[in-house]
Amino acid sequence: MEFKCATCLTDETAMAGSRDKWVVRGSMGGLLVVLCFLAGFPYVTQHRVAAESKRADTAIRLSDAFQDARTMVTEAKSLERRYRFEGSEAVRTAHETATRRLAADLHTVMRLDRSAATRKTVEHLLFLQARYVSSANGLFSAIDVGDDPGIQHLDHEVIDPIFGVLEYVVHQQARAASARALEHSASLRRHEARARSMITIAFGVGVLLLAGFAFIIFRARRAEVDRLARIAITDPLTGLRNHRAFQEDLARELQRVGRSGDPLSLVVLDVDGLKAINDRLGHQAGDERLQAVAGAIRGSQRGSDAAYRIGGDEFAVILPGARALGALEYAQRLRAQVAVSAGIAEATGLRCRDEVIREAGLALVGAKRIHQDIAVYGPDMEIAEGEHEHDERPLASALALAVDAKDSYTRSHCQTVSQLCAVIADELGLDGDAVGRVRLAGLLHDVGKIGVPDAILNKPAALTDAEYDLMKRHSLLGSDIVGAAEMHAEARWVRHHHERYDGGGYPDGLAGDTIPLESRIILVAHAFEAMTSDRPYRKAPGLDFALGELRRHAGTQFDPRVVEALCRALDRETAAETVTLRGTS
Repeated sequence: MEFKCATCLTDETAMAGSRDKWVVRGSMGGLLVVLCFLAGFPYVTQHRVAAESKRADTAIRLSDAFQDARTMVTEAKSLERRYRFEGSEAVRTAHETATRRLAADLHTVMRLDRSAATRKTVEHLLFLQARYVSSANGLFSAIDVGDDPGIQHLDHEVIDPIFGVLEYVVHQQARAASARALEHSASLRRHEARARSMITIAFGVGVLLLAGFAFIIFRARRAEVDRLARIAITDPLTGLRNHRAFQEDLARELQRVGRSGDPLSLVVLDVDGLKAINDRLGHQAGDERLQAVAGAIRGSQRGSDAAYRIGGDEFAVILPGARALGALEYAQRLRAQVAVSAGIAEATGLRCRDEVIREAGLALVGAKRIHQDIAVYGPDMEIAEGEHEHDERPLASALALAVDAKDSYTRSHCQTVSQLCAVIADELGLDGDAVGRVRLAGLLHDVGKIGVPDAILNKPAALTDAEYDLMKRHSLLGSDIVGAAEMHAEARWVRHHHERYDGGGYPDGLAGDTIPLESRIILVAHAFEAMTSDRPYRKAPGLDFALGELRRHAGTQFDPRVVEALCRALDRETAAETVTLRGTS
């Protein structure tokens, strides 16, 4: 489960929205151009096709007129020859009709094509036609009177030259007109084909633009739906996910835990002193504190973790794959940056969402009740509320805080030992009340250090024998202080928390099962915390070293059952995340 912060999502949404806006504008512009093209192109094409069609029609009519003229020339020549043999009036009349039709065809050409070149050519042809008609009439008269010399003169010296020119020019003009007609017809067909192609292309482009526009609109709508969905599950002040998203995500993650068996931890956080900040400095300062806490949470979590603001000053963090001790390390790391209280609950199998939330809430209430920063849920927290009306825990917590304040090098040592004691006691199967009492004893185990001089307590080097003897007195003084607070069983456990399992400890040299079980638990928790925390005279040896030392000295310094209980609790941490406490890298 991985979530981006609301600011990143907002920036990405804004960039995507800007890109989509320009794409939409481009699509609309392109679509408008295509629509204008589709609207104007048919008109322009129609105009061009009409003009080309008119030119083609004129060319065809010119070709037809010249072809008719050519036919009339040929027919007139044929009738002229025929008249020599028949001398018939009908032939002469047919010849006159042919020459008149020739003249009519030439006048038709002049009407169809009013260009200067055509007019000049037609006028020349009409002149030749008139001379031919005049010469042909003279030839017919010579034939009628039998004037052979006149016939020869008119036929070969007058008519043939005129007719040859007339026939040649008419034939050439007819061919040229036919070629122009064919050219205009081909051009018309090209225009029509080009128009069809352009309209098809424009239509295709229009369809593509419409599809692109529809796609962008769909994307924009989906992005808007996603944006609204993110708003619905995002806290506007901190940018974290909100209470609704927390409920949904936790239920889904718990189902995953039930299927896979991987653990999950829930950390519920409460901002310390927010009401005082609001009352003293105003709600703007309070909002800034909440934003600072949200920033610290984001900076402390892993990529798979998810953080939420679930109430006014309450936050929650889901840690998939983490056990309670891993969540404790996370909460301690966060606590070093901002003032928050934390309650931790874990799930290692199929669990009800409300039950896990309730346990984390009880842990948070328990932490506040005993004035601790962080508490891991344990069965001791199920004690009825009425049983705490005269609870000695606030006094115990105050004593522990006094020790931590005096011993700056082991700050929060008592709280960490307290949590480890509860984890070990629960692993050993102690009941809820017993877990709570050993948690309390772990919180108080070093209270006797109040009576140890600061020069010894904070010495940045190994202690001398005399100084060590004085330091060992803190267990006796601590027992007296706790006993004075009417916590007699806890006082006994504190007195013997440095007894060794083999009898070589202090102050009374008890051994084996004569040492209270709670004292043996405190000793293991104290040793483990000491070996995983930095000291003024050394760096923390680390988790592996601490576990190795505990196992190596099990049966001599430590109770083997207690060591194995702690190891089992640590071994259940996921392989993907090495659990370390303060000072472990």
